Amino acid sequence: MLPHEHGAWGQLAMPLLTALAIGRPGVAPTALAAAVVLAFIAHEPLLVLLGQRGRRVAEEEAPRARRWLAVTGGLAVVSGALGIVLAPAAARVALALPAGLAVVVALLVWRRLEKTTLGEIVVAAALSSAGWAVALAARAPSEDALAAALAWILAFAAATLGVRVILLRARSKGAHDPGKLHAVLAAALAGVAVLLSAAGLPAALAWATLPTALLSIFVCLARFSPKRLRPLGWAIVGSSAVTLVILVAGLR
Repeated sequence: MLPHEHGAWGQLAMPLLTALAIGRPGVAPTALAAAVVLAFIAHEPLLVLLGQRGRRVAEEEAPRARRWLAVTGGLAVVSGALGIVLAPAAARVALALPAGLAVVVALLVWRRLEKTTLGEIVVAAALSSAGWAVALAARAPSEDALAAALAWILAFAAATLGVRVILLRARSKGAHDPGKLHAVLAAALAGVAVLLSAAGLPAALAWATLPTALLSIFVCLARFSPKRLRPLGWAIVGSSAVTLVILVAGLR
């Protein structure tokens, strides 16, 4: 009943760790972070009950899925309510972003479009954006909280572009190669980070986006074998760790 997508765990954990690290400890940020994690876990049994994991799984695992959904969903509501009550007004307003993106993700899942390039970018943005509210709840400066969230959204979008190139090449047996297009898009994402920093947000935003964007550009332009997806996954973990260090060092 736990979510199977390892990348999604990283897209959730890294922004939350950053948010907690650049702010001050407290009940409100901890409760909000716990609510986000619990809601993410509740997503998997919900998919089982909706038949998104296959009819046989839905029939065989329905009772267990209902129990998991009731427990994780209930705890998410309680923890989220506690965090919302204790969080400052700015953090409550910031929750509108992940909530709105979660609605879009639900529509994508319903139409079975969550595994498209756009769908995976929206999912990554929804997971990463939760860090904005958690950072504000932890009393991080508003510009720092926004910069950290935007850095993760842009970095994970760039990472998604690189991974999708490999998958699309493999599925089409080379007939469809969006490598150059995705490389340009990844470079554009890095450019957006630079422009945002130049416009007044902390410089850490631009520097933190760069490692994963450069990795994605390399993957898009190189003839990266589908058999090397596992090493690529670890490379993304490494670039994400660098992003985490840059953000914490630059914003704390």
